[in-house]
Amino acid sequence: MAMLAWLESSGLSTWVREGETIWAFPTILTLHTFGMGLLVGCSVVISLRLLGIGRGMALAPLRSLFRVMWGGFWLNLITGSLLFAADATRRGTDPLFMTKLVFVAIGVSTVLLIQRSVFEAPEGATAPSSGRGLAILSLTAWTAAVTAGRLLAYVS
Repeated sequence: MAMLAWLESSGLSTWVREGETIWAFPTILTLHTFGMGLLVGCSVVISLRLLGIGRGMALAPLRSLFRVMWGGFWLNLITGSLLFAADATRRGTDPLFMTKLVFVAIGVSTVLLIQRSVFEAPEGATAPSSGRGLAILSLTAWTAAVTAGRLLAYVS
């Protein structure tokens, strides 16, 4: 708990939380939302394709979405860390926040598994049957993570 209090009282955390400038909390939160849109949005597109929506489109062109997803991931890691630091004593002990992090970890893991098992397969190979299961898991994890994240503003 002492480490969380130290983190929350740091100059950067105080600026994020209390800075009377648009470049503090409002911009960081906006960038976090943008990063989530990139990560989750691209993941949803790939998952829906793996579930059979848009069968006329080949999987190979969707490979480029992983770059966008990983850009969104890193943007969210940075902005999420700043948002956490600004409210570390509350978020660090909040079960809903921990639930969100678990679902984010599951979502990121499924992105990695889909990337490796489906998109790094030899050219022309069909998606493995595990692709459908991973797609369902990915959609479920991201829905839960986004829902938990939004609920944090209202119930914690």
